[in-house]
Amino acid sequence: MADANLLDFVKAALERGEARDRIKDVLKRAGWPEDQIDSALAAFADIDFAVPVPRPRSYGSAREAFLYIVYFSLLGMIAGNTGGLAFAFIDHQFADQLTTNANYNYNSFAATGLRWSVSALLVGFPIFLFLGWRLAAKKRKDPERRRSRVHAWLTYITLIFAAGALIGDLVAVVFQFLNGEIGTRFIAKAGVVGIIAASILWNYSRDVERHSSRVDLAGRIFALAATLVVGALVAWAFTIVRSPYSARLQMADEQRLQGLTEATRLIDCHYTYAGALPENLTVMSAYLSERAGRVPVAEGCANALPTDPVSGVSYDYRVIDADTYEICADFAVGWPD
Repeated sequence: MADANLLDFVKAALERGEARDRIKDVLKRAGWPEDQIDSALAAFADIDFAVPVPRPRSYGSAREAFLYIVYFSLLGMIAGNTGGLAFAFIDHQFADQLTTNANYNYNSFAATGLRWSVSALLVGFPIFLFLGWRLAAKKRKDPERRRSRVHAWLTYITLIFAAGALIGDLVAVVFQFLNGEIGTRFIAKAGVVGIIAASILWNYSRDVERHSSRVDLAGRIFALAATLVVGALVAWAFTIVRSPYSARLQMADEQRLQGLTEATRLIDCHYTYAGALPENLTVMSAYLSERAGRVPVAEGCANALPTDPVSGVSYDYRVIDADTYEICADFAVGWPD
């Protein structure tokens, strides 16, 4: 919204019949910014009437505020998850020998985080692009929307939060550097933070000051570049997290491993109380249940006999000698050596 004194001046000049171009030229020579001059002139309709006719100001609605809040919230989510995928890619490409030697299993450690980031981008990014396209189309159709106070305030508030979040990421990168993570990974992560921060600040600070009703070519190029980058990172992430079917198989294998651990505990309980290994798992389960009904037993010794999470059958069990046994499960995927 233009300054009240400026609006009064423009209204008085129009009442005297001064041409809009002359009013604009005089105000520019007086030092007024061009965007404020245009805003003041646009406050009055360019129609022939005895007095200046004010335009309606209807772009501070709750609906507009809702659209911009959703739009810029998605921007923050996309920036954070894109940065997260980029950091994961850097960690994967430039492995640190120290973390590798410390049992750092990338696939199991990062897969869940990657799935969250991929899910957020697959859902949020198309909605973000659609909202951006709709808002830009409305502003081209009616340039007065560019002067909306809601648009300006939410843009700058969002830029503050985005800059703060990205500065926080940069602080985290510096912390890792001070913590001993140096070299290529540090430089690459610092570059990612810098690129994301600079891109957001450049594009949206430029957009909020833009008053042209023409197609924003630079904005479209920026959106295309962002789409390519996000698409490439999501495609790479799928090579790490695998398909939903593979993830389900991995989950079943983890349950099988847990089941073997529980079965081993039950066999140890039987050996402790009966003084010998059980002939089979069914006999063991019946013995432990009967004993738990008579006297207290150790923790875990009264648990139900675990079975395969998919087939529901018991795990394979074989007695080798008086003190040695073998228990097996069929894993669908397994783990790397």
